[in-house]
Amino acid sequence: MSYLSMLLIFICGYLIGSVNLSILVSRFVGKVDIRTKGSGNAGGTNVSRVMGAKWGIGVIVLEILKAVLLGLFAKFVFPVDPFALGAIGPDLSGAFALFGCLLGNMYPCFHKFKGGKGVTTCGAVMVVLDYRVFLILLSIFLIVMLLSRMVSLGSICAATAMPFSVLFLYWGQSYAWSLVLITGLMAAGLIFRHTSNVRRILAGTENKIFSKKK
Repeated sequence: MSYLSMLLIFICGYLIGSVNLSILVSRFVGKVDIRTKGSGNAGGTNVSRVMGAKWGIGVIVLEILKAVLLGLFAKFVFPVDPFALGAIGPDLSGAFALFGCLLGNMYPCFHKFKGGKGVTTCGAVMVVLDYRVFLILLSIFLIVMLLSRMVSLGSICAATAMPFSVLFLYWGQSYAWSLVLITGLMAAGLIFRHTSNVRRILAGTENKIFSKKK
C-alpha cells in the first residue's frame, strides 16, 4: 500500500508541476506564448525579460510557493515510508512529490510537454528537505550569478552542488545515499534542461543580467 501511495504522490506532484504559471500568465495576461519569446524558456526569468520584472518575480514566487506547499503536504499530511527509513521517511515523501513536480515543470502534460527548466522547483525541494542545503545552494547561486551576470550559470552551479551538499550534511546517516540519489537525479535533469545555455556560455553569447540594451 505504501508503494501505491508513493506512486500517487509522484503523479500528484507531476500534475501540479504541469500547471506552468509562466505559460499561463504570459498567455492570459501578455497574450503571448512565452516559449516563443526571449530565450524560449517557460520560466520566471524569461517572463521578466518579456513582460517585465513584476510579472517574472510574481511567477517565481508563486511557483516556489506552489512547490513548497506540495512538498509540505506530502511530508506532513500524507507521509509514507515504503523503505522503512523511520524519521527521514516523510522527508523522502516530500522530495519524491517534488521530483514529480520537477518533471511536470519540465515536461508539462497540459502544455504539450514543453515547459521550464525546474530551477524554482529544485529550490522548493531544498526548502522542504533541509533549509541548510537551501541556504548553501542559494549562496552559490547568488555568488555565481552576480560574478558572471548569468542566471543560467548560477543555476547550473547550484544544481551541481545539490547532491554534494546533501552528502556532506548527511554523511554517516543510513539514508544519506537515498537523498543523494533523489537530489542527484533532480540535478541531472536541471543541468540537462540547460544544455542550450551551456552551449551559449561556451560560445560567449549567453544572456546576461544588468546589461544595457543597445
